[in-house]
Amino acid sequence: MRAQCFQWTQHMHAVLALLYVGREGWKMNEDKEQLISFAEKLYKEAFDANAYYLILQQYQKNQHDYPEEMKISPAFYHSVYEALIKACFMEIAKLFDASNDAVSIGTLLTRCTEHQDFFPEYRETMNVEYGGRTFSYPIPYQHRLKPQEECFFKEQVEREREIFAKFDISNAAKAAIQVDLTFPGFLNLYQKRFNALNKKKEKVRIQRNKMYAHNDEQYILSGGKQTNCCISFEDMHEMIDFALDCSGLILGTLTDADHAKKYANIDDWEKTLMLTRIGMKYQDYDLQQQEENM
Repeated sequence: MRAQCFQWTQHMHAVLALLYVGREGWKMNEDKEQLISFAEKLYKEAFDANAYYLILQQYQKNQHDYPEEMKISPAFYHSVYEALIKACFMEIAKLFDASNDAVSIGTLLTRCTEHQDFFPEYRETMNVEYGGRTFSYPIPYQHRLKPQEECFFKEQVEREREIFAKFDISNAAKAAIQVDLTFPGFLNLYQKRFNALNKKKEKVRIQRNKMYAHNDEQYILSGGKQTNCCISFEDMHEMIDFALDCSGLILGTLTDADHAKKYANIDDWEKTLMLTRIGMKYQDYDLQQQEENM
């Protein structure tokens, strides 16, 4: 009887252990799917913000190169320009929103830090067989530093550029530096970049509240001259670039897929203006022919 009770107890322990493992596995999958959903949403917002920004950058060039063509529809171009500025800014505001329950880049970094087991520590592991034995070599993630990231690897940057200079490499003082990182190292780098944007994030919050989300009395009475709280186009570009880098890395690692950072035909506006120029020339020619036939 005691033996039967002991066997039954062992069986129940095994069943409970399987149920626990199953529940933990289900919870892990749910957390991972949620993280993917967050990354997809944020990457889409960063992608849209980048599209708006790139089109805004084309305005200055196209106004210089196609002034007459753009004068055909001044109300349209003015309205689109204003709409793009607001849309681009609001996407940035959402990406870096620090409000409670808001899903932002900060949220994504925090969740990834909490669930680092979802990510491979190394990019891949290379196995080599020799003498009947298998040797494993972890391959780190390789990352080319951006200018704003070099301050976090100051000694390595200085050391490698000294080597470049000794070998007379062209423009050695500004040559790109590549670093090897584990995934936790990548997260640490992006957390530092995120923290470095604190002043700009605060400006975005103030600008959103004063200019876009609310009719701020002081801002209205100042005639919109409170520029100390406004971010520049360069700031917008830096924040969009970081949001794309951060969400893109996380989404790509979780889904094992590459994602474009911009539309392939983002520059096709100029083609439209070129066709408009041809149409204007044809119209002038047509009018000239009509006058000659009168």
